[in-house]
Amino acid sequence: MNKRELTKNIILYLIQTLGDKIEGKKKIMKLMFLLEHYDFKLKKIVENQNIGNEFFIYYYGVFSTEVMQSISGLTSEGKIKDGLPLKLSSSVSIKFDGGLQNKVDEIISKFGDISGYKLEVGTLKMLGITPSDKDKHMGESVKDILAKRRQ
Repeated sequence: MNKRELTKNIILYLIQTLGDKIEGKKKIMKLMFLLEHYDFKLKKIVENQNIGNEFFIYYYGVFSTEVMQSISGLTSEGKIKDGLPLKLSSSVSIKFDGGLQNKVDEIISKFGDISGYKLEVGTLKMLGITPSDKDKHMGESVKDILAKRRQ
């Protein structure tokens, strides 16, 4: 399964599993970021990636063009209905590796009840960025931020 299809399946799974708690695109974006970079053993953001979607700092915190394209694709394919909260438009077949599903379930368990806004602030904080400093990092890739932090 290629990265785009895997990303789409995980987004569908998040919407299906979280139901009304999914809110909207912002929360999906932050959960996808955590799925890529959160290490449960270290309890922090790491460079290792699970899927390979690239993230950078944008207006509402961490953002991935690839994840947004997947959300837009699912909407145009009629698999999700845009709005608040995002909803599946019908029953969909969701498939991805069991090991990855365990990681997604861990992310849902730890972060699923947190609002999109609090996830925005929290993910920035995990990267060492305060909301007031976000503008200084606008457009900066998460990989670069993590590499600087390592030095």
